[in-house]
Order: sequence, then C-alpha cells, then structure tokens
Amino acid sequence: MEFSEDIWNETELRVSKHFKVTADCDFMLFVIGIQELGTGMTEYTRDEKWDIINLGKCRLLERLGYLQQSGKDREGWPEFEVIKNVRSLSPNLQKRLLKQEMVLYFNEVLEPLQQ
Repeated sequence: MEFSEDIWNETELRVSKHFKVTADCDFMLFVIGIQELGTGMTEYTRDEKWDIINLGKCRLLERLGYLQQSGKDREGWPEFEVIKNVRSLSPNLQKRLLKQEMVLYFNEVLEPLQQ
C-alpha cells in the first residue's frame, strides 16, 4: 500500500468517528496498546498511559520487523528485543513508518467492526 497524508487523515477521521473523540497519533497508539495489552478501557495513571502508548509503538515496530517480543515481565507486560535498529532511521522516516503501519492496523481492526 502506498502511504499518503490523505490516507492518514482518512484513518484519523475513521478512528475519531469510531471512538467519538478527536484522534491523534498518541491516541491511536494508546488504542493499539490497550488492544494488545488486553486490559480494556479503564483508569490508568499518567505513567501507565505512556507505557501503553510505548507498547503500541513496539507492536507496530514488531510488525515492521524492528522488534520481536521476547517474553513478558513480572507484571505481564510484553518485553521486546531489537532485531533492526530503528534509531538509525531519521525521526521523519520513523514517524512515517509508524503512521503507515497504524493505517494498516486500523484497517484490519475497524473493517470487521463496520460489517
């Protein structure tokens, strides 16, 4: 799939409508993290929210082949090991890759919900 800002904006709009919020990149990463953690929407501390956003990023980077889940910690959170160094990519390319993967992720998740 060819990525474009128009496709990204359309995905943001679909996610916004689905969750009845104004979705941005961090919100979408938070939703992915919640989905992957399996805890559902509940009260989270500020630090937990950032951990969930980071989990969303890690899952997308795993799908892109940069990380691989290596297990879980004592609290049940996934742990990842580096497969390819994502830090070698420019920040703009990292953001573009994450956006592109979010578009694919939400296409997979939201399509079945709309049918």
